[in-house]
Amino acid sequence: MPNFRTHVITGIILYPLYFLLFSLIADFFSIDFISSLKVILSGFFIFVLGSDLPDVDHNFSLINKFFRILLVGIGIQIVFKISYYYDFLSFLHMRLYVLKTIYIILGILAGGIMGILFNKITKHRGKWHSPITGIFLGIILYALITKNYYSIDIESVYISTALVFGFFVHLFLDAHFKES
Repeated sequence: MPNFRTHVITGIILYPLYFLLFSLIADFFSIDFISSLKVILSGFFIFVLGSDLPDVDHNFSLINKFFRILLVGIGIQIVFKISYYYDFLSFLHMRLYVLKTIYIILGILAGGIMGILFNKITKHRGKWHSPITGIFLGIILYALITKNYYSIDIESVYISTALVFGFFVHLFLDAHFKES
């Protein structure tokens, strides 16, 4: 199977083709897609990320390691959000920086546990290697980044479909090529 390097290099090489096809389709349907450098670079990074994203379920993959670091950050954010609404350590009467240090430690522990659980409940080439997962992740990304929920935000469509097509590049490579 292709490795991290193959997936990422293929993602980098195919991104200009994705940009061209998206632009041609938008032009064909008379949709104004005036892409800023910010949108182009965001699409690039998301496309390349998508080209290796299905391997997040492989315990030893580079993207899994990055994902687990992200989960630690999310754990810290969750602990701080909970402490904002319910200050569960206020009875300790400590200085704020000491409390925040404890929250960081608790967040790191929570994120670490989430990472361990993620690796325990997923198996390589399982649900993460499914086109449905790629489409679902694209929809979630669109919902997270869109600026307008009342009409279609073409830049958000561009970035979220970049994730989906990068994801599909990975699936295509895994299905049709063997790494030597």
